[in-house]
Amino acid sequence: MNIGMGMNTRTDPCFGWHMPVHVQFGAGVLERLPQDLGEGQAVLLSFDGAEALGLTGPLQQGLGDRLRYVETCPDGLSDLVRARALCRRIWPILAQRPDTVLIAVGGGTVMDLAKVVRCRPVSGSFDDLQDALRGESPWPALALTRLWLVPTTAGTGSEVTRWATVWDTDGAVAMKRSLDEPFGYAERAYVDPRLTLSCPWSVTCDTALDALSHALESIWNRHANPASTALALSAARRVIAALPVVRRERADLAARSELSLAALEAGLAFSQTRTALAHALSYALTLEQGVPHGRACALWLPTVWRLAAGRDAAADRALGQVFGGSAVMGADRLARWLQTVGVEPGVESIGLFDGEARVAAALSSARGRNFLGATA
Repeated sequence: MNIGMGMNTRTDPCFGWHMPVHVQFGAGVLERLPQDLGEGQAVLLSFDGAEALGLTGPLQQGLGDRLRYVETCPDGLSDLVRARALCRRIWPILAQRPDTVLIAVGGGTVMDLAKVVRCRPVSGSFDDLQDALRGESPWPALALTRLWLVPTTAGTGSEVTRWATVWDTDGAVAMKRSLDEPFGYAERAYVDPRLTLSCPWSVTCDTALDALSHALESIWNRHANPASTALALSAARRVIAALPVVRRERADLAARSELSLAALEAGLAFSQTRTALAHALSYALTLEQGVPHGRACALWLPTVWRLAAGRDAAADRALGQVFGGSAVMGADRLARWLQTVGVEPGVESIGLFDGEARVAAALSSARGRNFLGATA
């Protein structure tokens, strides 16, 4: 495998940081949103079932006649087909009042689709937007919509990152596309842990594993810096402590708040570093096997941890603090921890036995090259 053998030591403390999202965190912060909107107008994007779960009713009541339109995302991946349908319905409303705020309430799919919807070409053509997402043409002139994000899960970090995942399933081979531009950042994010109380265990676990993956991927990353590593370490430790608690008691708001804060910290960390090898490996499991994203990442985490240990002194110090002990021992402890939350680590558990070849191939991908053991 093309991962090098030497120990690196990152001693240069110089780094940059860009985070334009105004974040509000804490139980009850969503109640501030109608006041923050002032006299403005809003369009609400949520998901099927959000109103029945009580997630959007109070917000709609608070917005009153300032809420011009409500739309829901159907279940499934954040793909171009769903994006096109949403844009067809929402863009004409946004065109009438360009100062309208698009408020997205939901998990990663809703927030990612909202980032696409906010990118309305001046031409009004979705094909112009699609061509840009596919890398087939430059970005067209855009009439960008103001975007406020309200996560209802604790995991994706999309509320504080500049990118969105959009699956392209029209071709013979399904592909992952990314919106990865400065205008991908939202204007505001309201992280209210109370909203995550509605999540069933399967969603809670998968999104928490996604947050854990973001945290660890920020540590074993070529672009890591002292601030991102501190956030990532804190996030990882919170997930490891809180997720088993929530498995035992779904309504434990304190533990849910820890998971929400972990997801936010991990989001802030990987907003600067991007993801790395475990994510590069995960996408095929989602597309080919239908494995949920967080779990698909988690299946690879012990393997990638073992590859990372001993590659970089700063990363080893952080990895050693995740569980306490050496960085080398941490991979086995992570594997045992995953079993406590119902995840059998390793892709062998889902019938794949070509892990070494998959790792070798993934190291040459864009995210694989972010891994500190890869050859640039």
